[in-house]
Amino acid sequence: MLNILLALYLLFVFPALNVWRSLRPKSNKSRPLLLRYWSMSWHVLVLLGILWVGSWQAGYTLREIGFDLPLSSAGTWGLAFAVLLLCGLSLAGSIIERRKTPLARAENERKLLDSSFPWPHTGAETLAFAASMSLTSAGWEILYRGFILLLLTPSTGLPIAIAASALAYGIGHGYKNPKQLIASIVSAFVFTIAYALTHSLWWLIVIHAGLSLISVPVVLRARQRRETEIAHAV
Repeated sequence: MLNILLALYLLFVFPALNVWRSLRPKSNKSRPLLLRYWSMSWHVLVLLGILWVGSWQAGYTLREIGFDLPLSSAGTWGLAFAVLLLCGLSLAGSIIERRKTPLARAENERKLLDSSFPWPHTGAETLAFAASMSLTSAGWEILYRGFILLLLTPSTGLPIAIAASALAYGIGHGYKNPKQLIASIVSAFVFTIAYALTHSLWWLIVIHAGLSLISVPVVLRARQRRETEIAHAV
C-alpha cells in the first residue's frame, strides 16, 4: 500500500504541484544559498525514506531497484559511456570558451551569472551544491526510473511504465515555456528508456549529476573574472 501511495504521488501529485508553482508569480525575496541547497535535498530524502520502508515491506532488493552490484555488462558499458561523455563535454566546453572573443565570453558569463539557478559562490557553497546535486540526482533516478518501472511494469507492461514515468518526471520540472517542457519530457524519455535497456542506475546518476557539476568550474571562473573587473574599475 505504501508503494502505491508513493507511486501516485510521484506520477500525479508531484508533477501537478511543480507546474502550479512554476506558474505562480515569483517572489523577489532571495534565500541564502545553503538554505536553497537544503530545500532541494530534504524532499528527496523524505521520499527515499518512504521508499526504503515500502521496499522493505515488498521485499525489493537494491538490484531490483537498479543498483546492479557487481556491475552487469550493460551497466559497465553505461558507466564508461557516462565518464567519456562528461569528459568530452568538459573538454569541448573548455575549447569553445577559449576560442570565443572576450566580448562574446563576457556576454555568456553575464547570462550565466545572472540566471536564477543557484550557482555557488564560495568553497563551502560549492561543496554543499555538489552534495545536494548528487543526492537529488540519485534520488530522482531511483524514484522515477528504478522504483516506478519496477512497480508498474508487471501490471501495465514496460512501454506504458516508461511513458508514465517519463511524462510525470518531465512535467515535474515545471513549466516555463513550450520549448522547455518538450525538452524536459524528451530527456526524461531518453533516460527512462536507457534505464529500461540496461537496468543499471549508476551511469544515469553519474550523467544526471555530472551535467550540473561540470559547469561549476566555469561559473567560479566567471565570478572570479567579474570580481577582478570590479576591483580594477574601483
